[in-house]
Amino acid sequence: MNELSSAEEIKKLTAPIIEKGFSFEYFYEKGGDSSCVYICRFRKGRDFWDWREVSGGNEINIVAYVNSGYVFPSLKYLYKKEHRAFWLKHLFKKATVAERRAFVADLLLNELQKPDFFGIKLG
Repeated sequence: MNELSSAEEIKKLTAPIIEKGFSFEYFYEKGGDSSCVYICRFRKGRDFWDWREVSGGNEINIVAYVNSGYVFPSLKYLYKKEHRAFWLKHLFKKATVAERRAFVADLLLNELQKPDFFGIKLG
């Protein structure tokens, strides 16, 4: 997996979020088990949210830091209907990394329609 291209792809998919006043940062953390977590951080003031992707792209997590505390929003439970449809679509053919990224980005763009983004004020 090319690190820079994945960060650029995520940045491109989340461009409407960046347009709402978030800045974009990219870095990674090495795990003790030789895994690597690639982090795309979207910061607005002191608050931020992270798109965390384990090397290989099989696991994508969203973590938000709001009002001096971490929040772990579950897109699976916020968008049950969409998750079920995606799961059924890929029941017999595994989703590619690009398809998973696009799916998560679409859910995040849905979340952008709310007055706050995981607790981060948009206005």
